[in-house]
Amino acid sequence: MKFKGAVFDMDGTLLDSMHVWDQIDVDFLAARGIPLPDDYREAVNKMRSYDIAVYTIKRFHLKEKPEDLVQEWIDMAIDAYSHTLPLKDGVYEYVSALHDAGVKMAVATASDRELVYPALKRTGILPLMDRVVLANEVKNDKGSPDIYLKAAADLGVSPAECVVYEDIIEGIRGANAGGFTTVGICNPGAERTQEIQTEADRCIRSFRELMDDPFYGP
Repeated sequence: MKFKGAVFDMDGTLLDSMHVWDQIDVDFLAARGIPLPDDYREAVNKMRSYDIAVYTIKRFHLKEKPEDLVQEWIDMAIDAYSHTLPLKDGVYEYVSALHDAGVKMAVATASDRELVYPALKRTGILPLMDRVVLANEVKNDKGSPDIYLKAAADLGVSPAECVVYEDIIEGIRGANAGGFTTVGICNPGAERTQEIQTEADRCIRSFRELMDDPFYGP
């Protein structure tokens, strides 16, 4: 192991949750008689929930308030995050091993508090983390390094001695811009996987791939 800090995205990285949001997008728009546009998910991928709501209202000419949309999405997701969504393959073993090795760790996520804490607590990840940083604690979204820089500062480590784990290209680019080492999570069927493979320092499908790695392993 060659680093002192680790910053993990949650959705699609620690938690196998992306299918939930895919269905929420479909169901939310369908309830308003709107088919899901092909480019919608990519357009909102790096945004915080409030910014997604503002974008959605503007794009589809909705009359609702952003906070009402955010709450509707949270209500649609709470049950899954609180009771059923599993960790990605190898996550618990890898995070536990880093914890035992003394690595300082944080979650940096654009998801809302009502979803983040129940999911991390239920899966046993929360007690292993030193910090949880939410997107609303920083100025810019994950296309910038803001959230990763805050997480590293809170952990007391420099970007140069910290690894960021992300499953979206915007997150990889933001972390790269901040001077972090990056691990891309290449989920099957995910958009822009080739870009993640090209721009991340390492790309994996399972955290088990890192257990015996001389740099990333515990």
